[in-house]
Amino acid sequence: MNRRQFLKTGGVLAASTLLASPQLISRSHSARKLLVLGFDGMDPRIVRLLVEQGRLPAFRRLMERGTLQSMFSTDPPASPVAWASFITGLDPAGHGIFDFVHRDPENYLPHFAISEAEAPRRFLKLGSWKLPMEKGGIRLCREGKPFWNLLEEAGQDCTIFKIPSNYPPSPMERGRSIAGMGTPDITGDSYGVYTIFTTDEGEASRSFSAAKALFLIFDPQGAAESEIVGPPHPLKEEETLSLPLKVYWDKRHRTARLDVAGREILLAEGGVSPWIPLKFPLMPFKELPAMVRFQLLEAGERFRLYLSPLSLDPADPAQPICEPSDYGKELVHRYGRFHTLGLPADTKAFSDGTFDVQDFLSHSETILHESERIFAGELERFSSLSRGGMLFFYFSSVDQGSHMFWSLRDEGHPLHKPEERKRYGDPVENLYLRFDRILDRAMKGLPKGADLIVLSDHGFTTFRRKVNINTLLQRDGFLKLKSGYDLPVSLYEGALWGETQAYALGLNGLYLNLKGREGEGAVDPSERSRKVQELKTWLLSLKDPGNGAALVTKVTVPEREFSGPWMKRGPDIVVGFNDTYRIDNDSALGTLTPEGVKENRDRWSGDHCVDSRVVPALLMTSFPCKTNRAPVIWDLAPTILKLFSLTPPSEMRGKSLIEAR
Repeated sequence: MNRRQFLKTGGVLAASTLLASPQLISRSHSARKLLVLGFDGMDPRIVRLLVEQGRLPAFRRLMERGTLQSMFSTDPPASPVAWASFITGLDPAGHGIFDFVHRDPENYLPHFAISEAEAPRRFLKLGSWKLPMEKGGIRLCREGKPFWNLLEEAGQDCTIFKIPSNYPPSPMERGRSIAGMGTPDITGDSYGVYTIFTTDEGEASRSFSAAKALFLIFDPQGAAESEIVGPPHPLKEEETLSLPLKVYWDKRHRTARLDVAGREILLAEGGVSPWIPLKFPLMPFKELPAMVRFQLLEAGERFRLYLSPLSLDPADPAQPICEPSDYGKELVHRYGRFHTLGLPADTKAFSDGTFDVQDFLSHSETILHESERIFAGELERFSSLSRGGMLFFYFSSVDQGSHMFWSLRDEGHPLHKPEERKRYGDPVENLYLRFDRILDRAMKGLPKGADLIVLSDHGFTTFRRKVNINTLLQRDGFLKLKSGYDLPVSLYEGALWGETQAYALGLNGLYLNLKGREGEGAVDPSERSRKVQELKTWLLSLKDPGNGAALVTKVTVPEREFSGPWMKRGPDIVVGFNDTYRIDNDSALGTLTPEGVKENRDRWSGDHCVDSRVVPALLMTSFPCKTNRAPVIWDLAPTILKLFSLTPPSEMRGKSLIEAR
């Protein structure tokens, strides 16, 4: 199943509030400043260990000044779910995000959970042209009112930099925001589609899940002509956008010159280019803007050139990613172009073998360096403001580095390579040390009296074994296949829906095939409660045939645990996998494979979409918090409101961790 998301624009459901009006805020709180740092994927256990070893001095200073706590994430502990709860103070049924992937119950097809597209439905055909007669758009699927809108209404200045589950960004009255996780490339893919230009015929003929491979033939002078392949032409049928690319290879000096978009780019082997703006011609006086960067992987015995996904240009975005719309231009003017893809590190290129370890490290460094540069500038701007307000700044590097480098720190992982560990050490641990320096900069840059919150959305664990829940459902009779179909097969091709009781989609979702809800439902609604209990017992009984370990250790039934108007979007059961286990990507998109449980030999070797108790989130504050209960990530929205002496709305599930200040 293609991972390309369906994009959509729109607004946020406005919730009624019990907000104190701006004029009721005392003068001492009108100038309050709060910095919130979102360190995606940072694990409190690793922080504590490195603090105890004396290797995180800034984290130690903050811990001694305020607090360091493990915090419960959501069920599931998936980034879009957890960050949506942070944003709104609601559980998944309140904000409507239950996974990375939801499904259309009518046809069972998966779709991206954060946003969805509304394509034009009426067109005018003029020869080969197909001109839309109405506007399409992109709708943010996260519901509930963001806490920063409440701060704005109370007169506070807010800047929200790349918070996940906010694409397209929800409207702001006086603040600024740029979208984060969920933002696609210009093809509409939320992970991005990269290109590899290569003289290796074998590599050029490979089948990639999220990449294009183009074979280069160099003439005797070391020149080759190719193209940058863009998305399908939105106004012409059966036509693809493209731009010419000319490559000159100096094999002796292991360098290359690239002629693209009227620019000459010189790269040494291993080098990474700056962002290059592109304009794909659509029609007279109309172009589709994008930006790319190149990385010269090899220029010796063979030639290999990586081209990043065609990203939205923050100076001229083809989709709405900024609020207000000119915020991206402001950032580019101050800091230069920067990554906009919601998950900026190209983990697929590493998993595919296009990148080796050093390539991915270099690639990741450019991303973190960009974030650090912008953070330093935005922190200085924020600290110099005479009025109060909040700055939220998000970093993705710990999360994406932990996903891709966990096998280097886990000797029991099937992909652990001692020679790589010896050469590269522990890149995950190195990221924590790097983030100590980021935190040090933040603490030194904040004005006296400002508050600081550091949080993650979840922690991390190793991912050694893949589980195909759909295969196991079929094995034990809950999912039926049509006669004549063998594994592997997709649900959409082989499922006998009339006799199927349950199916899995997304990273943690299990759905009943319910009559009256699913397009070809088989389970009577009167049997729903009993069937959910049967499946819960079944899940907790599943064992790994290789070692006898339990595959699932926590089962959450949303209707029993959550409350809110968007329950219908979610699964009937949230599956919490045991430590070291996670869903197989094939199962997550509806494919049954011959093996129900197998080794994970992918570079994606660490994960968090498991039993939430296994991967606690991090919470650090510069002020004391209540310690009579463990905090939950949805407690942060009401806590932030309390810091500004505002009354949290009654519909928020979270409870403030402080008294009014």
